[in-house]
Amino acid sequence: MAMRIQELPINYTFLIFIGIIVTLTIAGIIFVLRGNISSYINNIMPKYNTTQTVVETNVSSMTTVAMNVVSCYYKKAQGLCYLIHYQGPSFTCQDLIKNVNSIDQNVIMQNCNYNISPGNYILIYSAGNYVYINIQG
Repeated sequence: MAMRIQELPINYTFLIFIGIIVTLTIAGIIFVLRGNISSYINNIMPKYNTTQTVVETNVSSMTTVAMNVVSCYYKKAQGLCYLIHYQGPSFTCQDLIKNVNSIDQNVIMQNCNYNISPGNYILIYSAGNYVYINIQG
């Protein structure tokens, strides 16, 4: 005598609920294996330049450039802060660093080894914890 198996009705809501739980569990395991969820999200999110670039023309004072360097440092952002068309007397980066330090000794400048001349464009960048400049001629 053959045994008859009783078929149970399929509850689709229950299956969908179980599927969601399984999917979330697998996703949670993947996130745990990859590390901290917030750092993962921060790494995949696009990073926008949070500085607003200020363009200054006919700047003729190294002190003005130094003040812009200090201002850029305290923005603590990433990107170009100032684009300056310099028209004053020539100076070196060491002169600029001394001038910046006389204004605020907390400001850190890196990669500054230029001779700045009249007509140069000075690009002042913030890199979060320090400031650097680039000269275009």
